[in-house]
Amino acid sequence: MIVDFEYTPILEDYNSDGSLQLGAILKILENSGNRHSDLAGDNILTGSSNGIAWIMTDWLLEITACPKYGDKLTARTWSESVRQPLACMRDFELYCNGQLAAKGLTKWVLVDLKAGRPLRVSPELIAKYQPEEKFVFGDLKMPKITQLSPEAFSSETKITLRRSDIDFNNHVHNLTYLDFALEALPAEVYEKERTTFKNVRISYKSGVKAGEEISCRYGQFEGKHIVCIYGSDGSLRTQIELS
Repeated sequence: MIVDFEYTPILEDYNSDGSLQLGAILKILENSGNRHSDLAGDNILTGSSNGIAWIMTDWLLEITACPKYGDKLTARTWSESVRQPLACMRDFELYCNGQLAAKGLTKWVLVDLKAGRPLRVSPELIAKYQPEEKFVFGDLKMPKITQLSPEAFSSETKITLRRSDIDFNNHVHNLTYLDFALEALPAEVYEKERTTFKNVRISYKSGVKAGEEISCRYGQFEGKHIVCIYGSDGSLRTQIELS
């Protein structure tokens, strides 16, 4: 099943130069996936309230042309046929005025929230999504993310969570980690490059919960701006690459 989702951005989705923010692009794609889940009869909120939730583990986004204020946007999404028993892949395309402007890929696992362990996705649930033999990046696995040694980080930013950062699963919402990474960028990088990033790679290790203080450590490697987000216990929770 391929699902098209038309979206009209609101003013807060844009940068001051009229370009669509990175977070807004991810939000549009994520909402198209939620639309697909609804059409498949797999209500995300109902599942979460029953202790079963889809948890995203990875994001990959490639932008070829950043949409501008007033552009007509359509997101297209589908689920790939399942090749791993505990992981599902979702593909995205974002069209701007009818032209392909960005493409994305996400990886998901179904989790028992009480036990804190992944579940095997049943054939019946998979069938509801009507998977496609179509791969937005070709038949490509999610690329590995760059690993930095501790001495490679050049700055550290402490962030105290707000109540609004927590989603319906009682964790920091996955798109909020991008906000944390942007907050951790050096001022000169943020001012000069935040509207020109074309590639986003996010790897989620474990969720940050309410009441935690996080530490965002920044480093640069081969043109990539890398932010590692650590929890109160010092463990790596999420890593983000921007370029």
